[in-house]
Amino acid sequence: MKSVLALALLAMVALPVRAQSPAPAAEAPAAGTPSPAAPATPDPKTPEAPAVGEGDMVAPPVVDPKGVGTTAVAPGGDPLQRPDGFGDPAEMVPVPVLQKSAKSNWDDGFSTLVATLKEVYAELDRLKLKRVGAPFIVYTMTDDAGFEFEAAVPFSGATTEKPGAGFEFSASPAGKALRFTHRGPYDAMDPTYEQIANLLDAKDLEAQDLYVEEYRADPVTTPEDDLVIDIWVPLK
Repeated sequence: MKSVLALALLAMVALPVRAQSPAPAAEAPAAGTPSPAAPATPDPKTPEAPAVGEGDMVAPPVVDPKGVGTTAVAPGGDPLQRPDGFGDPAEMVPVPVLQKSAKSNWDDGFSTLVATLKEVYAELDRLKLKRVGAPFIVYTMTDDAGFEFEAAVPFSGATTEKPGAGFEFSASPAGKALRFTHRGPYDAMDPTYEQIANLLDAKDLEAQDLYVEEYRADPVTTPEDDLVIDIWVPLK
């Protein structure tokens, strides 16, 4: 599984200016030939801005790095005020995120998630972009040894900077999904996932090979026992 990528491309623009040849000198009129009428005096014009010379650098425009098709995150909303859900049908709306991919073994899972989110927060600060909404953890691969994931943080604002190595602008997952809420430690989520599997079987629903955890209580600043996590299960 790969997330939809939306990269901001910046360009530095230099405009060449062509040199103009001087106008040829007017020939003197032959003897006996009447002089032509003097041209009308042109109306005064506003002076034009000086042209940009070849090699001059023009500052790049401020670029909004949000991906095409994403919806801006509504400011001021408190994810903790959202009602809990258990198998609630919902539509995941893609929002612009800055993300970083990482992997972990299961024993260090939560600490790795938190450390990666801290890196994304620091990069958003460097880019002068504002964190908005709750962060996402998108699981892209799991096995007995561990898992691979993307830590994605919604943002608002614009920047002229490119993300640093290992970071990229993207969009959060989108489409029809079921929403389940887990409250409590990360290591105590197995029963919640078992209930999710049972509900999918009972309703004969087929999920995508993708699970998304939205941390309504920020795991960087919230004690693990007080976590509130919405698990989004995208459907085929």
